[in-house]
Amino acid sequence: MQDGVVGVLLSLSLVGCLNLGPGSTGTRSCAQLGWGCGVDDMGVSCGSCVAPQACSVGSCVDPSAQVIASGATAFAVAGGYSGVLFTLPAAATVRFHASSPGLFQAGVFTLSDWTLFASGQASGAFVLTNPSPSAIEALRLEAGTYTLGFRCASALDSCLIRYGINATY
Repeated sequence: MQDGVVGVLLSLSLVGCLNLGPGSTGTRSCAQLGWGCGVDDMGVSCGSCVAPQACSVGSCVDPSAQVIASGATAFAVAGGYSGVLFTLPAAATVRFHASSPGLFQAGVFTLSDWTLFASGQASGAFVLTNPSPSAIEALRLEAGTYTLGFRCASALDSCLIRYGINATY
């Protein structure tokens, strides 16, 4: 039994000396990064994109505007919230427009900030409009997942909000 314990301890102490290959120094290959284009951490090409696409952080993206939602609707009860998730594969300029017969606020949030905002707590936002029957905004965002969120500013009537959102990479 004692020999087994000594063997395990000796084995564990040697593990730190092993070269685990790519990634052991913090560098990652194209496959480890999940990239289909660009250059990995070791300077190896991950591939290229078909024209007119461009490579941005390992993802092929069309440099023109990409429609995320067009003519979509969101519903929020009086004083309530409604949110739509969207993901950007690369940094982009995001534009959204929204309108409703009633007053509402619109904003773009990280997932954690949206959770706070939608529960009525103080939160951050990349942009948050004043209560209005319409909103048009443009902002620059990094790759990631965000929420286009709405708050119905009416105390009595629900809000049916028509919106559109697109991204230009």
